[in-house]
Amino acid sequence: MERIKITACAKINLSLSVLGKREDGYHELDTVMQSVDLSDTVYIEKCRSIITDCKGISAEENIAARAARLFCEKTGAEGCKIKIEKRIPAAAGLGGGSADAAAVLAGLNRLYKTGISKTELCEIAVKIGADVPFLIAGGTARARGIGEKLTPLMPLKDCWFLLAKAEEKPSTAEMFSRLDSTDYIKPDIEKTVNAVNRGDLNGVLENLGNSFEILWSKSPLKEMLSSTHPAACSLSGSGPARFAVYGDLNAALRARDKLSAKGVFCEICKPLNKSLIFE
Repeated sequence: MERIKITACAKINLSLSVLGKREDGYHELDTVMQSVDLSDTVYIEKCRSIITDCKGISAEENIAARAARLFCEKTGAEGCKIKIEKRIPAAAGLGGGSADAAAVLAGLNRLYKTGISKTELCEIAVKIGADVPFLIAGGTARARGIGEKLTPLMPLKDCWFLLAKAEEKPSTAEMFSRLDSTDYIKPDIEKTVNAVNRGDLNGVLENLGNSFEILWSKSPLKEMLSSTHPAACSLSGSGPARFAVYGDLNAALRARDKLSAKGVFCEICKPLNKSLIFE
């Protein structure tokens, strides 16, 4: 095998609690994450150096290239050429860059037949970003620590998500810095976990919450989504993307059309039980 193609799926945070800043400078998290079928396509082929091709993202900004470097340092693999076709919006809270990095780690493991375990891949992944370990595992899971402590949960009941993004944000590091100076909420993640595991979708939706919500209190997107009468809506990651939940596709389609007419980026998607699909 000299080349591999991977569908790298986005994620949303069904609930996210920032518990506080640790002595090492990282933030302690507790969150329930869900894979969804909005995706990038990642092509990887063997070569003697690390080359990236992703429209609109330089090699220096591309964390997929960093993932490749870390993988090669650990395993002695020579290198790879990475081509990424983007559909997940960048810097949105949907794990777009992290999904690509996860695809590179898992893809190189297959391409070079290095036999690294998922646990070892996740040890590399957490050095790249808090979402990357989950985006290797995928499905529905609770993530704690800085994202490296994963507990698989029961698959989420079928529903339709409308993902929407209408604003830009500073870096994730800056978002955490701003959060530290506010009196933010800390959702009870245990309630979300229990609802997911008993297959209670309504219970999940009743307990959506996100510590970063306070930083987006003036965003018009929440009101725009609420006007489409979803079952629930919330913020994903550190924002600015939001998701609304609908019980049927037609309702989601009507909401998408309404927001798209206002120039808002929108994608309809469903929950998945995996985040990486190899072809």
